[in-house]
Amino acid sequence: MKPRAPFSPEIAVSLLNGLAAGRGLRALCRGPDMPTRPTVMRWLKQHPAFADLVREARFAGGLTLAGRPSGHSAPLVAHIYDRMSRGEPLSRICADPALPSRSTIHNWTHRAPATARALDMARENAAWARADAWWEANARSAGLSDD
Repeated sequence: MKPRAPFSPEIAVSLLNGLAAGRGLRALCRGPDMPTRPTVMRWLKQHPAFADLVREARFAGGLTLAGRPSGHSAPLVAHIYDRMSRGEPLSRICADPALPSRSTIHNWTHRAPATARALDMARENAAWARADAWWEANARSAGLSDD
C-alpha cells in the first residue's frame, strides 16, 4: 500500500501533464511516485485552483467525460479502416491484443457518427475489392482478360 502523499506542485504538474497527454487519472496514479486516486480526489476538493487546472488538462487530453479514457482516436480508427478496407474482418482485427474489443468499436460507432461512416466505407471498399478480384478471376478464365 502506498503511503499517504502530501500535495506538492511537482506532483500536481506531473498529473496535469499526464492528463493533458490523454492518460487517465487511474493510470497516472499507478506510478510508483504518484499519490493514490482517492488522495488526488481529496486534493481536488481542498485546492479549487488545482481542480480548475485538472479540468482544463483533461479537456486538452480529450478526457471530457468522467471515467476511463475510451481510447477512441482518429489514428486508431484510420488503422482499423485500412485493415477493413483490405478485406480483413472486424472480428479478426479485434482479436489483436493491441486493439479494442469488437463491442468497444460498436460503442464508438453509436457515439461517433464519423466513426460509423468510416467503418461503413471500409466495408464498402472491401466489397468493391472482392468484386474486382472476382471479375478479374472470371474474366481470365473466360479469356476476356487483356493479360
